[in-house]
Amino acid sequence: MAVFRRGNDDEVTRLATEELDRAQANGDAEGEVGALAMLARVAVRLGDLKEGWARAEQAREVARRTGDAALEQWPLHILAGTARLAGDIEKARPLAAEAIAAHEALGDVRMLAVEQHNLAHLELNEGEIDRARELFTSAREKAARAGADDLLPELALGVAAVAAYDGEFARAARILGAVDSFLDAEGKVFDPDDFLEEQAIRDKLEAELGAAAFADAYRRGAGEDLRQYSAQ
Repeated sequence: MAVFRRGNDDEVTRLATEELDRAQANGDAEGEVGALAMLARVAVRLGDLKEGWARAEQAREVARRTGDAALEQWPLHILAGTARLAGDIEKARPLAAEAIAAHEALGDVRMLAVEQHNLAHLELNEGEIDRARELFTSAREKAARAGADDLLPELALGVAAVAAYDGEFARAARILGAVDSFLDAEGKVFDPDDFLEEQAIRDKLEAELGAAAFADAYRRGAGEDLRQYSAQ
């Protein structure tokens, strides 16, 4: 996961393939699920949604055979995200709801925050602004309860998305500047869904503000503390 967060897809693929071979040879279902899920994530990031979906389904089937509901969390999360990226709302919504229910049943507050954040972006893009606000707020509250500081960039991106929707273009651009400077400092990249959401927000802001005004606001956000946004 650490290598995936750094964006090194070749190395992630090598490590995950080695882990998959080892896990299958040793009957290690947990290792097999983890390796398949990581290969699914790489496929999605490379734009092969069909392969990502197939790998995630394979991982979920392995998890189901164990009877351990916790092992299904990552495959289910990836399936929901892949459906969302594919624009298949009819699949994405129920999968997200299923994932949220699973995280709630397991008491996994961090993953609940992640799934609510993702569903919020879906709802915002579908024009369900009140529902999106509610989900973004709940995601921030749950991330704070879980002490999930690693989610600060994603949470701040949600704030920027709502600000852009509300016409607070300069503020949204400043938040993007803060988010990107944080990721750069950490040597990390967004997951594919959040990466595409950020690109869409950036395109909208540049169109609304103009390239120069966007760049100025973006530059002023660099180095700002993301916690100020996660608390909003």
